[in-house]
Amino acid sequence: MPTAEAASAFISTFLADFAGMADPERVTFVSSVLDWRELAPVAVGPSWEELSDGQREAALAALTGHVAALIAELPLASASLVITDPDPHDSSKFRVMTGALVDEEPTEITFWVFEQAGRELRIGNVGVEGVSFLGRLRPRLTAIAESQGIDAVIRALPQTVG
Repeated sequence: MPTAEAASAFISTFLADFAGMADPERVTFVSSVLDWRELAPVAVGPSWEELSDGQREAALAALTGHVAALIAELPLASASLVITDPDPHDSSKFRVMTGALVDEEPTEITFWVFEQAGRELRIGNVGVEGVSFLGRLRPRLTAIAESQGIDAVIRALPQTVG
């Protein structure tokens, strides 16, 4: 299980690396530390259970790419650590809150950090001003999955960045 210090160090390194990268490299970099395996079923909703393994992998890849692109657009170059604390809902995860300037306004950006066996620390979810990306995506993705199917979700994700 990670410690608060390890989670803080992980995000500090992530932010420093992110700030030193050119924009085109950021999505690939964010994807390398992002893991939505736990969140993908929640984002897609009840229809997740009906998907084949191939559909689940395709949905996970699309979600990871989408969320990585959203994170890559955040002004993280200006971010600095504010506080790290255990997630009140899951003691195996930490919330690492950072402050960044968005349109010259101080903005809270929260990273949920966890340890994945064999892969070290990972970023699970990200929130801006208390609203997580999962919370933003879930209603829309669940509605698309239920009305049009998972293939429509996979097609829609790349078109909604920006």
